[in-house]
Amino acid sequence: MPGCARLMGMEPRVGIAHIEVTAADGTFTIGREAFPDFERYARLGVHIQSDHVRIATPPPGYVEAGLTALAEACRELDVPHADIAFVDTVEPPPRFGLRYGFMGSFTTDRPDVIWIYSNWTSPADLRRVVRHEAAHLAFARTHTAEESAGHTGPSEDFALAFEDGGSAGGRSL
Repeated sequence: MPGCARLMGMEPRVGIAHIEVTAADGTFTIGREAFPDFERYARLGVHIQSDHVRIATPPPGYVEAGLTALAEACRELDVPHADIAFVDTVEPPPRFGLRYGFMGSFTTDRPDVIWIYSNWTSPADLRRVVRHEAAHLAFARTHTAEESAGHTGPSEDFALAFEDGGSAGGRSL
């Protein structure tokens, strides 16, 4: 029953995700086939986020801020457990100019993990991005993988409503 974890005083368990990487150079590929705009923007000369990433080691303050935001979001969304994976794209985004890519993501194949692209997400954006992805994670707990996949439809609507504001505001997951 929603809200019962809060009533019982249960704190969500949050932590750093364990990601097994088998490539000798420490890289792996992120999925982005659901984002067809990558090709179109590349043709226009926009820097496109690399699909090759590696585990990131952001500064301790950044990690702590991400974990704190995740714990707060999980508390508000009644999510008992979630992990955060910090990754960097192998080719970093340019400091200036047009760029297109992710700051964070959620995938249904790792339903307890949110992904933060550290070299695309500034400390100022971190809380909002973590909240957004945590909302996708919460939505996926009560919906099918098809309903929860991608950043469109009801899952995206729910995440956008949650990310900057307080809680889900009475909206049903």
